[in-house]
Amino acid sequence: MDRLKNSAASALRGVSSHPKYLVGLSLCRILLGLSTTLYYVSNIPYRDFLWGPHSYSGFEAFKALTGDQHIFSLYALSDGRTWFNLVYFVGLAVSLAWTVLGSRSLTVVHVVFMTSIYHRNYTMWEGGDALTGIVLILMMGTTANAHFSPLAKRVRARLERRAGEPHLRTSLHNTAAVLIVFQACVVYAVSALWKVAAPQWQEGTALYYISHVWQYTYSSAFPQLMDSLVLTAIVTYFTIVVQLLAVPAALTSRRWFREAVVLGIAAMHIGIMAGMGLMTFGLAMMAIDAVIVRDADYEALLRRVRLLRERVAARRGDRKAAAEEPAAEELSAA
Repeated sequence: MDRLKNSAASALRGVSSHPKYLVGLSLCRILLGLSTTLYYVSNIPYRDFLWGPHSYSGFEAFKALTGDQHIFSLYALSDGRTWFNLVYFVGLAVSLAWTVLGSRSLTVVHVVFMTSIYHRNYTMWEGGDALTGIVLILMMGTTANAHFSPLAKRVRARLERRAGEPHLRTSLHNTAAVLIVFQACVVYAVSALWKVAAPQWQEGTALYYISHVWQYTYSSAFPQLMDSLVLTAIVTYFTIVVQLLAVPAALTSRRWFREAVVLGIAAMHIGIMAGMGLMTFGLAMMAIDAVIVRDADYEALLRRVRLLRERVAARRGDRKAAAEEPAAEELSAA
């Protein structure tokens, strides 16, 4: 009984004193920020039609909806064009600033603007919007700028000062990070199980039909590739397998297995972006996948990259030395 209590106390201290998933959350911030920034930028020419006071969805109906369902949106505060443009472009600036800086306060402001534009016209998302919204809310409790940010050194110094000591912010950070991984695992598990039950996915022909739906055809190469029954079956079953493996990848202690599965899922989303044109969706999903990979995994990957660079530099040095030797011999002989 004492041993169990000690183990529980040790686990609790670990959760509250050592922040985890710092690299993954920083990558998540960047990719998710790129996704939302791209969403804003790509729709600048169409913003009035999609979200403006005189958009096709109608401001009065939207205003009534916010009151009936107690929905908050900055776009509902005024039907003026100046206010609309102010909210839209400030939201774009906040999204870009959050991508670069990633502070907690910016995360909160970014969530407010993204919630506002989503409620203004929720039909304008490519998919994954519910998951993206949940992850953004969870990221308000995380430290998402410990890496790849101008503030990163200062943030890591602050984390190092309180390392080893239980802290509420650390507990909140680790809990939110684990919940983000949990959300990703739920999405992939449910998606994979649904595919397993669907006849087209069982037969390996699902992607053939998807590639010939014009709404999901971004590149002419996609349907041409999916005309190959062998390639279609391989890609279809590959999609199911990598999604089924997401949960064990998140739980396993084997780094190579986790990295391979996350790389496979990333390849799947890159294929979706290239073939179907779902750019913001693909970036958002890869952002969330980045949190599955642990800090120790990223550190090991960085060590391998550094070792590879050293080997390449050493080989270049050897080749340069070998090339200079004959010239030096000729010079000494002369």
